[in-house]
Amino acid sequence: MVDYIIYGKIIIDDIRLSGGEMVRCVLGGGGPQAAFGARLWSPSVGILTRSGTDIEPEPKAALENLDIDLQGWMQYENIPTPHSVMAYDENEYMVDTVAYDIRINTFMEKMGYLLSKIIPIPADYQNPKVIHLITEFVDEPMANKALEMKENGSIYSLEPLIDYRNWFNREAMMNYFQYVDIVTPDWPSASGLAGSDIPKEVVRFWSKLGPTCVAIRDGVRGSYVWDKETDKMWHIPIVRIKSIDPTGCGNSYGGGFCVGWEKNHDARKAGCCGTVSASYLAKNISLPPFTKEMEQEAQKIWEELFDRVETM
Repeated sequence: MVDYIIYGKIIIDDIRLSGGEMVRCVLGGGGPQAAFGARLWSPSVGILTRSGTDIEPEPKAALENLDIDLQGWMQYENIPTPHSVMAYDENEYMVDTVAYDIRINTFMEKMGYLLSKIIPIPADYQNPKVIHLITEFVDEPMANKALEMKENGSIYSLEPLIDYRNWFNREAMMNYFQYVDIVTPDWPSASGLAGSDIPKEVVRFWSKLGPTCVAIRDGVRGSYVWDKETDKMWHIPIVRIKSIDPTGCGNSYGGGFCVGWEKNHDARKAGCCGTVSASYLAKNISLPPFTKEMEQEAQKIWEELFDRVETM
């Protein structure tokens, strides 16, 4: 059996770095990044995701080098893998630069074709300790499957992709948070829904939406976490590194956080797991191949980071 299951997209990214350099054909989409974040803290990680069979050799190799279970990776001959362009503002938040691809009329149309394909759940994935979803659609089949898994004892962790520019999925998301155990929104979404730019007020707002644990990701400012058992809030600072590329950091955070929460049931410790996971994405372009040495290194970084956590 696989203990930690990640559900998220595969998208091939062209990334514009802060210096203007463009890096092309990078494995992205959120699913692989979250899987890496989880793998840093457990060897028992699987992924549920989709792509076309046309996925390029470099991103395909990057996925295979994550040292995770790939039974849930579905590939389709007649649907091209989506491509996009990623670029960021001074706060490392993504600017709206989704690229259109001539092979299908629009990026969203291509993504829609893939999302319409229901992923069969492998037998080894049926009863995980945690099911972690990265999605903007709370009524999609995988969200319903996650609720079934929760009923059977799994922890349900959600990274909600909220449209904080147009809020098309605002009400659906707001009504859904009561059903999940863990929620890990980004700062623009979290503060926008809360109607505040004060971290303590934003965390308190989210703590009343129903989940057991909340982690709000605020880029270079770190994250703010809360859990129901203690009803306390903490600020988790970032790891002291030279950041090269923020792509996937939030996804990796969510993957690390959900494993840390399942192991410790402590928002501070889980937040540090998530932050360390994110740091490996920030200091690399694309996903680094997973190595056993990373596990020991990550634990040392975690210990230093935990000493810097502050009560809010």
